[in-house]
Amino acid sequence: MLRETLAFSIASVVASSAQAAGGHHAVDDAAILDPGQCQLETWFEHFPSAGARMWHVGPACRVEAIELGLNFDALRNDRGHRTNVAGAQVKWAHSLGERLAVGVVVAAAWQDHAPHGVGSSVVIPLTWQATEVLQVHVNAGRDFLTGAPDARRGGIAGEWAASPQWSFVAERFRELHLDRWRFAVRYSLNANISVDLSRAQGLGSAPSSWTVGLNWVFDR
Repeated sequence: MLRETLAFSIASVVASSAQAAGGHHAVDDAAILDPGQCQLETWFEHFPSAGARMWHVGPACRVEAIELGLNFDALRNDRGHRTNVAGAQVKWAHSLGERLAVGVVVAAAWQDHAPHGVGSSVVIPLTWQATEVLQVHVNAGRDFLTGAPDARRGGIAGEWAASPQWSFVAERFRELHLDRWRFAVRYSLNANISVDLSRAQGLGSAPSSWTVGLNWVFDR
């Protein structure tokens, strides 16, 4: 359970603050909020096989050329033990042309019991605008964990905007030696508020999960 708790903690910290992949998805995109914008992302994730649950709240704002975000998570395992995790994230993105962009995401996390430092992560996201309605995101990075070996992180995702209201994401990713894939659907109530629902399927010993989330983008 300790290994799974660390995995959930790091995953929540480096969860995307971007507008495209966004929300609770593991594969980030190379985009940040527009100047003067902020956002609030919140979700609930349930791991039936591990008996674990996670509640997440993550505010973020665009500041000059970067995006600054905070993460607050409450994780409860199958024995009812709760771990509170707080994290900070900095994200930068740069366009390489009309259809390609690259970015850097640096994050760190702390928890409410020893060892208080959970770890930190560095991720390089790359986004390709394949068509007007299809984006492909590729990530490569590493997790630096307190009291445990470093772990490689990465993944690939396809994001399809089927209509102005509906979009779908399929991703295959690796976090802390655990491999999973996820299929998600997003419904946009308007230009600023959207709702996510996803199923992440674990491969091998990785836990599977269901997630529901709410995303709100607003001007400062």
